[in-house]
Amino acid sequence: MFILNTLCEISPDKLPFTWLGLCLQEPMALVTNWLIALTSVYLYFQIKKPYSNFRSHWRKFYFYFAISTFFGGLGHLLFNYFDVFGKFPCWFFGVIASFHAGKAMISVNMLTTSLQRKLTILLFLKGFILFVIGVITGEFIFIMIDAILSYLLFCLGFGAYYWRKGYDSFKFTVYAVIILFPSLFIFLLKLNPHLWFNKDDLSHVLMLLTIIFFYIGIRKFTKFESQEFKPLN
Repeated sequence: MFILNTLCEISPDKLPFTWLGLCLQEPMALVTNWLIALTSVYLYFQIKKPYSNFRSHWRKFYFYFAISTFFGGLGHLLFNYFDVFGKFPCWFFGVIASFHAGKAMISVNMLTTSLQRKLTILLFLKGFILFVIGVITGEFIFIMIDAILSYLLFCLGFGAYYWRKGYDSFKFTVYAVIILFPSLFIFLLKLNPHLWFNKDDLSHVLMLLTIIFFYIGIRKFTKFESQEFKPLN
């Protein structure tokens, strides 16, 4: 039986409830995380062949982002039992997803192979170091920093660069990051619109819009456009 406001030793603002004898919490975080996961799975299958490096990495992004948000929902729901350790799977797959988003943006042949290789190393080291620090400290802020660096520097940065070069499909990548950016302030300032729709839920809605705009950009990045890219001198 589903009962809100139980005697479980959980703060009321976490919306504690019991189900099957378990003391659970944050049902809306479960709903919004799993909504993102389902959308990611759908968009994963919408990226059709041929799988260029660009499309392949975006497809991997949606795959790992779906796994991350699936575990993210469980991490919120079962926090009473697993504490911050229950969020590590979400963080781990989230870092991998960020890596593939960044890798996708540098995989088009407008960049030299040498520059792509250096940026790939930077992406990997950034994700690895920040994830390790996040696990050691138990602080989500380091995972957020990794995502911010990936999306701001690679998705928005290179997206704006390609857009200025005349490839309009990348404007949707730029829009996607602009939509996501307020999440940083929502998290840091702890802006909770409502008990049933807190800062996490609001951020999740922005994430949902972001991955949809990413997909619009991917869809509009046609084979013709990809063939038109020229390496930088």
